[in-house]
Amino acid sequence: MENNSIANNIDEDDDTSLLVIIVDCNIYSWGNREKLLKEGTLNDEKKTYITFSKFLEHLMVFINAYLMLNQENQLSVLCSKIGKSEFLFPNHTANDPLYSEKTIQEQILHKLQNMDLNNINETEERNISSSFSAAMSMALCYISRIKKATPTIRPRIVVFNVSPDVSAQYISVMNCIFSAQKQSIPVDCCILSQTDSTFLQQASHLTNGVYLKPQNQQQLTQYLLSTFLIDTYSRKFLAYPTLKSVDYRASCFCHKKIVDIGFVCSVCLSIFCKYSSSCSTCGTKFSLKIELPKKTTTANNTTTVIGGGNQSATASTK
Repeated sequence: MENNSIANNIDEDDDTSLLVIIVDCNIYSWGNREKLLKEGTLNDEKKTYITFSKFLEHLMVFINAYLMLNQENQLSVLCSKIGKSEFLFPNHTANDPLYSEKTIQEQILHKLQNMDLNNINETEERNISSSFSAAMSMALCYISRIKKATPTIRPRIVVFNVSPDVSAQYISVMNCIFSAQKQSIPVDCCILSQTDSTFLQQASHLTNGVYLKPQNQQQLTQYLLSTFLIDTYSRKFLAYPTLKSVDYRASCFCHKKIVDIGFVCSVCLSIFCKYSSSCSTCGTKFSLKIELPKKTTTANNTTTVIGGGNQSATASTK
């Protein structure tokens, strides 16, 4: 009994964390920001933005501070690029499990050194969306593998987003969000773009994470250290920023657009922006019949209007 109580106390007091960072490395989003900053049309008195190189400097400070909190803390960094996602750290081909701050910085910068933000081919702008859903799936799989080896570890995900939402990834992204919610994995979101992210708002709200959109990105390190550095247990005793409202609009399955009002399949719950005679997802055929009202006149000079179904209304005629 005494040994069991000691083991339980150790598990409760264990603050070892697993931090998985997803960095949006969309070359078009960062490249367009570089152009706007050079033209001087992006920053104003209330909002300031930073370049990709400056963002990496803030990110390295945040990573080093996280590793200094506990020598047993574990880290993983993924990048979400156009059409693919990959691990920046750790390097799964390396045999040495030990790493230092210098090793982390070298590995991350080595993977990102080929990102040329000054040469953007405008003819290839048809497919410029980041594969965020793939990065989320890889992060969840990595967390699941680490938790099997270390069940007491406390995982969480931090997303740095700079690209707009892609409606075509709605289903896969929501599946990842529900998976993180089921495993009690908080998803913290740092929005570096000009507009809010509907997907990430839902992700942070459903998983009890933090959603933050810094107004002054030149002070990004201060935001990261005061908001995203704290572990999930310590957040219970602190006042954290919360969302006043969450956009829960869904994306239609036919055109992949955000809709306010749509048609929902009663079998597979697919959402469509326009009515169709059959569901394109599961193949269910809908039988929607609209019956025209029938009028019958009685001897009392009254007219009974009979609509669809068993509903009827009576009105007097003059």
